[in-house]
Amino acid sequence: MRLPVQLNKRERIAICSVLILVGGLMVAEWGVFPVIGHRKSLDQAILTKSMELAEIEGLQKTVAMLKQNAEETRSRLTHREKGFTLFSYLDHSAGSTGVKEHIAYMKPTGRDVETGDFKVSQVEMKLQSISLHQLSAFLYGVETADSLVRVKKAAIARTGPSAEGIDVILWVETIAP
Repeated sequence: MRLPVQLNKRERIAICSVLILVGGLMVAEWGVFPVIGHRKSLDQAILTKSMELAEIEGLQKTVAMLKQNAEETRSRLTHREKGFTLFSYLDHSAGSTGVKEHIAYMKPTGRDVETGDFKVSQVEMKLQSISLHQLSAFLYGVETADSLVRVKKAAIARTGPSAEGIDVILWVETIAP
C-alpha cells in the first residue's frame, strides 16, 4: 500500500513519535491516573476509618468504665443502711462533729432529679456562727464517709466585722437507687 504523500525517514520518525506520545498520554490519562487517584482515595478512606475505629474503641473503654462505676455505686448503695435519708445523715454528722446546735435550717432544694438508674436528692443547709475548725470537721466527716454524699456548693460569710464565727450555706447531694 502506498501513502498518498511520500514522507522521508525523518518525517516518519516524527509522526510515529507524536503518535506514541499521544497514545502514551491516553493510556496515562485513562489508565494510570485513575488508578493512582483511586489508590489515594482508598488510602484516605483507610486513614479515616482507622481514626473512627480508634474513636469507637475509646468510647467502648469509656462505656465500660462508666458501667463499672455504676456497678460500684450500686454495690456501695446496697451496703448503705436501710432507711437512709439525707436529712438524718446530715443531722447525725452535725451531732457527731458538734455543729448540730448551729443548724439554722435544712430544706430540700427543688425536686429530686432522676438520672438513669439513680435519683439525686439535694438539701440546702445553713449553719450559723460556727468556727472554721468546726466547718472543716463537719465537711471532712460528710465527704469522707462511704455514704455517697457530697457537698455540691458552699457559700461562706462572716457573721460580723469583729466576730470570729461564720455563716455557711451548704448544698449537699446524694444518690439513691
